Amino acid sequence: MNSRIAILAGVALALAGCTTATVASNPLQARWNGKTAGTFFAAYGPPQSDAAGSGGATVYKWRGGFAKGKSCTVELTVSESYRINNIRAVADRPDPKGGPSHCEKFLDAAK
Repeated sequence: MNSRIAILAGVALALAGCTTATVASNPLQARWNGKTAGTFFAAYGPPQSDAAGSGGATVYKWRGGFAKGKSCTVELTVSESYRINNIRAVADRPDPKGGPSHCEKFLDAAK
């Protein structure tokens, strides 16, 4: 009986150490969830701001992609290990022809 409790406790500790990324529901998430925030910021520039999130995460706000009166603002939720758990467009421009949005094109998420 004690060995079962010890095994269960070990499994619980192992699962508690795992970080989870949000299941991708859009091209930005499919491209960036699970990648390091350093890769994102090295490619596109530093964030505008950051704030403490839940569970030790940090929420960064990034803005860029300025072209033809368009820009892109995204919010990145980053784990303590500096991996992107979630990315969402806060301000974006849809393609009038139904193609990828401005953020999806600029942030290399358009397929």
